[in-house]
Amino acid sequence: MMYLFYIGTAKALVFSCFCNIGFKFVALKSATRRAFPGRRQTQMEMGGLDSDGRKFKNAEEMWREEVGDGDSQKKSQWYNKGIKYWQGVEATMDGVLGGYGHVNAADIKASEDFLNAILAERFPDAGRGRRLVALDCGSGIGRVTKNLLIRYFNEVDLLEPVLHFLESARVNLAPENLMVSELHKAANFYCVPLQVGLKPGGLFILKENIARTGFVLDNEDKSLTRSDSYFKELFNQCGLYIYKMKDQKEFPDELFAVKIYALTTEMPRQGNRPRSKRTTNRPAIIR
Repeated sequence: MMYLFYIGTAKALVFSCFCNIGFKFVALKSATRRAFPGRRQTQMEMGGLDSDGRKFKNAEEMWREEVGDGDSQKKSQWYNKGIKYWQGVEATMDGVLGGYGHVNAADIKASEDFLNAILAERFPDAGRGRRLVALDCGSGIGRVTKNLLIRYFNEVDLLEPVLHFLESARVNLAPENLMVSELHKAANFYCVPLQVGLKPGGLFILKENIARTGFVLDNEDKSLTRSDSYFKELFNQCGLYIYKMKDQKEFPDELFAVKIYALTTEMPRQGNRPRSKRTTNRPAIIR
């Protein structure tokens, strides 16, 4: 599951990603455990498997077999398979949540609590003459925008590569279907995929399924479930620091665990030392 959005103002932009592409089952998680002699290996070097039980020695082997070595056409075809899968999914709450539409309330509540903590710390003057905007990336049918973002941000743009999801979002977010002030609206709808760089001072909030260790590749929708340690290694490679994180509660036991991370390009303050004044943007591709 995955939903993404930018939050910000004219001076600062926050990129947030709350997962919005459906929940994953936990059945294969224990199978990713492997023993390696010698040097302690990172999560990216550890083994993983796919949804058919096929094992990979490490993430590099998985990516090499899935998309080849530098084959841009094969890589495009691989990502297009994921989009094609979602094009065949019903544009409903149950559809985008993989048959678990009933967990929407718990999902939104945890995300809202996390978002409130972030806004209180980073944007304390929000709502008092300071307009906030958001970009909901991988917005699906507008579930997160309608249930959460539209209540906190003056304008929300939606970006979704699956056309019938986006068309459903247009209907769901029409003014007559919203219980919000006229000062809050869904402004633009973009039917494109996305690669993003984070502006200095912004935040990237990621909410994702978490494997116990290593990774699990879903052969059907071409999604990858990574462990907490794996994600932390990716964040480090991309020049991102963890600002805050939280575990999702009250989800069915048969689902993967879900965790929320707030990430920033600023080095966290250590004791009385000031934060690093990194002024350059360091966008990178997370695989």
